[in-house]
Amino acid sequence: MVVARPLAAVVEAFASGASSLAEVESVTGLDHDIVSAAVDHLVRAGRIEAKLLTVGCPSGGCSGCALAASDGAPACSPQASVPGRRGLVALSLRPVHPVQGRPAE
Repeated sequence: MVVARPLAAVVEAFASGASSLAEVESVTGLDHDIVSAAVDHLVRAGRIEAKLLTVGCPSGGCSGCALAASDGAPACSPQASVPGRRGLVALSLRPVHPVQGRPAE
């Protein structure tokens, strides 16, 4: 599926209830790199707000951590081999001003 307007498709996916980048990829048919680039652009443009979520360590240790690598290695340690891992991020759409077409203040 080829989407002519990937930014609009990503916004529509979130507005329709997509709750993860993987869900946006599935709904839109866009590649991961395109969805990531679109989200980065929309955050810089102020259309999507991104907030880093702080979480404590789970009682089950690193193997139960949402940030751990698939092998259970901790992502929070200096030795973590997960490139670009910053933690969990909550994304939320910002309402658009109906006349100006820009995010509302």
